[in-house]
Amino acid sequence: MKVGSLALAAVALYAPAVSHGIGSAFATDFCVELTATEFNHRAERRGDDSACAGSHSSNIRANATDRARDNASNAIARQCLRDVTPAIAQRACTRVNLVANTSANSSWANSPPAPKPSADKVRYVGPGSAAGVNLCVVAHDIRLRTHNVVAGHCPHDSGLLPHRTFVTARAFARCAVICRTP
Repeated sequence: MKVGSLALAAVALYAPAVSHGIGSAFATDFCVELTATEFNHRAERRGDDSACAGSHSSNIRANATDRARDNASNAIARQCLRDVTPAIAQRACTRVNLVANTSANSSWANSPPAPKPSADKVRYVGPGSAAGVNLCVVAHDIRLRTHNVVAGHCPHDSGLLPHRTFVTARAFARCAVICRTP
């Protein structure tokens, strides 16, 4: 494909989103993670999954990781909603040369803004108890451990001893504020 054709294809794909007012709203919004000096709280949780080897074992790492992220996010979300003030939000946004986004946007629930700095999972949690503060929770993976044990109830058609794979993931979550470009 020639460079001119590739550019034209990119414009063609972007044009419908702009004409419907979708594309530009998310390009300027970010979930800015609060630092320990701004809000010194975080939650660390684990997530587990297991399966007999060979059956559904390909998804257990992803399942355990998702559970750990969700558990950590759920553990900190209420505290974020209750305790993050507009002053804390503005300090965080100013730190990255943005301003707090005070508008209501119900689409953040389905498609939260991009995290600053990067995170493994972002979730919009809603407007805080202080008016004008829109909050997210960002989760970061810590570690993933896998071990196998012999399990008599797992099938063993291959002639090897049957075993079950156990996965434990850990993640932590911190509060974040939705900021936009000035």
